[in-house]
Amino acid sequence: MLTEELKENTGDIHQASERKMIAALKKIDTKEAYINFLSWLHGFYAPVEALIRRQLTEDNFPGITKRSRAEYLLWDIGESGMAAPEPDTCDQLPVIDSFYSALGAMYVLEGSTLGGRIIAGMISRSLDSLKSLSFFNGYGAETASMWASFKNYLNRPFSPEARREIIAAAEDTFSTFKNWIERHELQPQL
Repeated sequence: MLTEELKENTGDIHQASERKMIAALKKIDTKEAYINFLSWLHGFYAPVEALIRRQLTEDNFPGITKRSRAEYLLWDIGESGMAAPEPDTCDQLPVIDSFYSALGAMYVLEGSTLGGRIIAGMISRSLDSLKSLSFFNGYGAETASMWASFKNYLNRPFSPEARREIIAAAEDTFSTFKNWIERHELQPQL
């Protein structure tokens, strides 16, 4: 199954990016640091989702609109009552120039919804607040079923070339995200 291939082929870079993300999360100890964190996450998610939406539309991938989540980062920033930081947009994006590469990038973004609840718990304990967590709550009660439906879609028959393109795009997206986190690790707010 393709999802097993994806998991196996992206395992190392997935774990490396996850370790970086957890390290960044552990440094969040103020509301301002959290808002900065949300802002730079938006700087990655918004342009990646825009590239994906150029390839995946409601016509060729029904439900794609519901799977766009970058706007929740902005909502969470607004909900905090704090001023939004100066936008910082990722300019070293993964290559998402086809239907199949968009599916590979979506694998990374959709998979992140599963860990979001763990992150929401970390943040709420760290800041003693349950506010501004809509992004990390994924699809709420539908998170598991949304992930399952995406995995089912990926496990359809694809040509060997399409499979390679999906896997390469997933690896590229994880790598780009890891690099984006590393870029922000050195900033004083994190």
